[in-house]
Amino acid sequence: MSAAALADAPDPIAPVTFTGQNGVFRRLVMRGALLELATFGFYRFWLTTDIRRHLWSHTEIDGDALEYIGRGKELLLGFLIAMAVLAPLFLLNFLLGLEIERFKAFASLPLYLFLAAFGQFAAYRARRYRLTRTVWRGVRFWMTGSGWSYAWRSMLWALLLFPTLGFAYPWRSAALERYKLRHTLYGNLLCRFEATGWQLFKRVWWVWLLGLLPILLLVGGVVATAVSGGVAAGSGALLLGGVLLLSLPFLHAIRRAREWAWWAGGIRFGGVAVACHLRSGSLIGVYWKLIGLVLLVIAVFSAIAAGLAAALFNFGASSGGLPAMILARQLPVWGFVAFAATYLLLIIAIGVLLRIYTLQRVWRRVVAECAVIDIEAASNVGAAGDVVTAFGEGLADGLDFGL
Repeated sequence: MSAAALADAPDPIAPVTFTGQNGVFRRLVMRGALLELATFGFYRFWLTTDIRRHLWSHTEIDGDALEYIGRGKELLLGFLIAMAVLAPLFLLNFLLGLEIERFKAFASLPLYLFLAAFGQFAAYRARRYRLTRTVWRGVRFWMTGSGWSYAWRSMLWALLLFPTLGFAYPWRSAALERYKLRHTLYGNLLCRFEATGWQLFKRVWWVWLLGLLPILLLVGGVVATAVSGGVAAGSGALLLGGVLLLSLPFLHAIRRAREWAWWAGGIRFGGVAVACHLRSGSLIGVYWKLIGLVLLVIAVFSAIAAGLAAALFNFGASSGGLPAMILARQLPVWGFVAFAATYLLLIIAIGVLLRIYTLQRVWRRVVAECAVIDIEAASNVGAAGDVVTAFGEGLADGLDFGL
């Protein structure tokens, strides 16, 4: 059923709303980031839990909010168990890679492909954990299926991305979403995914093509310059490609908005459907605010670093100059501490901005444009499914797979 058909459906439409306040979320992530610094990063498990509770609890479907029942201690335990598994794998991969490369170049590529597949396995298991900690109207979501089945599907589809210049992405996304959602349940109500790769392709093909254009121009300019031996031959392509790079944030925002609308509109839980009318330009302002604030933060901390360097230069003038102090390894301790603190605060500030704009702001925009069709079909759902451990979350965290 198309989005237009859903909009005209006679079944009752239940609104989906987000009631969270920007200031509350901003304070939550700022406090959490400082606690991460004070605990050498270990507080991130509790910060992740707090972020999910905030987003879930302020997302209401037909007036009833979602509930996240996961705990930070679960994520920490899952991470520690996962590290016990990952550490030997990383060590074995490193040692085998060094030994194999001595005999044949690129012979360690299968090892890296295995790690990539292992990352997809971890992402699937992490999603499974999050669903079993998500409750609505007293009934828990849950998930079946095999993480390894998902991983090999993801890797096989990934092989098509390079030769097709990424144009296989819509069909890959549709295939993976169908696998995930046909193994997703709300109580005893089975989910499915009805959107197709062709539907996504029609929405984003021109965005993808325009995104490739500056890259092709830059590569072509470099090649033309190298072949002709002069700068003039490829300067036009290089200049135009550089200018068109400025369009990439716009294109990324448009693609993400269209992909969100496509994905949400394809979700079905039995007779329950989702309609999403997110406009193509809805996320442009969010991403450009993020880019502007990140550049501002970098500029501020660059000025601070320049001031520290000037202070160190003046301090070293009485000792034969800063280069002499560096060669003699006589830099003051306060210099190291100041630079380290500046770097850490820069990372924390950028992390806070990323959490605000790529999580809460995007979540708010997407949720505001969604509605649920025939919500009464989920009124008699019975509880089902088992709670799973946070092992998958730990693997995803160790392999840097985000929230």
